Amino acid sequence: MMHEFEDCTEVLQHLYEFHDHELTEEEADEIRAHLLACEPCLDHYQVEDAMRLLIRKCCSEEKAPDTLRLRVQATYTRTVVITETD
Repeated sequence: MMHEFEDCTEVLQHLYEFHDHELTEEEADEIRAHLLACEPCLDHYQVEDAMRLLIRKCCSEEKAPDTLRLRVQATYTRTVVITETD
């Protein structure tokens, strides 16, 4: 399946997948090519990359206690979003 990430919005929407190596090699190559040709998108990528590295560095030494982890998971699975429609 051929993807063409020509639109900056579409590239930026797929940066998380690109960072996490969740794209096909072809899709990743297209995003790499776009980043090399588009300075604003490259800047956005570099900021996200720096943030991910900082978070990884700051959060890698200590793990959350198991009780906190379980509470967060329980809250996350119970969260319900209700929207009003007219």
